[in-house]
Amino acid sequence: MTAYRVEPWARVLPELQALWEGHWREVGRDHDAMPLSPDLAKYAAIDAQDCLHVVTMRCDGRLVGYVVAIIQTHLHYQTVLHAVLDLYYVVPEARRWMAGPALLRAAERTLAARGVRRVVAGTKLHHAPDGRPLDNGAILRRLGWAPFETLYERWIAP
Repeated sequence: MTAYRVEPWARVLPELQALWEGHWREVGRDHDAMPLSPDLAKYAAIDAQDCLHVVTMRCDGRLVGYVVAIIQTHLHYQTVLHAVLDLYYVVPEARRWMAGPALLRAAERTLAARGVRRVVAGTKLHHAPDGRPLDNGAILRRLGWAPFETLYERWIAP
């Protein structure tokens, strides 16, 4: 049975950490230049401000997916509470037709219950090591999300 729920950061952190390596290997880029090194102190500080929102997806009690969102007012729109999806992931063996969309819908519902009005998420444009595209744009659009900005990166120092 699959369950979606909000869980406290500190309680779920060890299980999240167990999945991060696989998540990073699958969707990360520039592994040599940008090794996985989460700033747990910063996450804890955000959590202490009650601005970290974690939605889990569990199959028979085992963590198989998560959304980690940061809730904040926007510097330009302080009257509209925003959430930025910092991380979202479903382990490969738990992916099926509606697993990811159901997790995102659960995140939307629980964020709305906290007063969030606008949610922002990114999607990767490159391919996984197995050649599979990582762009979740079609899924997000099907769920009613709309693209609104394009980000670019450039490495400027060795």
